[in-house]
Amino acid sequence: MTAASFGHVALMKIAHLALASVLALPFAARAEPPQEAGSAMGACLAAVIDKAPVSDVKGQDVEIRREPETGACTVRVNGGETVAVRKAVLGAMSARRERFTPAKTAWAPGAFASRETFCNAALVRRNLNVLVSTALPTARGPRLIASVVETKARDGRCDTDQGLQRDETR
Repeated sequence: MTAASFGHVALMKIAHLALASVLALPFAARAEPPQEAGSAMGACLAAVIDKAPVSDVKGQDVEIRREPETGACTVRVNGGETVAVRKAVLGAMSARRERFTPAKTAWAPGAFASRETFCNAALVRRNLNVLVSTALPTARGPRLIASVVETKARDGRCDTDQGLQRDETR
């Protein structure tokens, strides 16, 4: 086997382990929301970046949704403490070799407590973004929503401060 083949085999093993951990979520005795969120985020990152075969999954407190037309993957966390869930999601991102860092341009939180955009390192040839939104303490619904997308061109807001951005669709 060549070095490239070994790399591909290792990548597929990681993707299958991530998928297996997410698929096991509905059958687990009771995983804590931060653990579920971290596993789901790892699976979404593997789905978008490594093309791992991850499909829609609904766990006890966490849901994964794939968008076939865009290739995006979204994690929705409906339980747990927002701070702990966010920490687990960011932990899954920091475990990746793409070196996600906060974008230079900030987003207004709108109906959320916070909205953060993370971009992969500029030296990487791919253009990856993760949008993490956390709920207000009094809000009903998801505690956190995190979406992973790959774009054709690097978003300029990753590297330059273009002023506070507002979501015009709300």
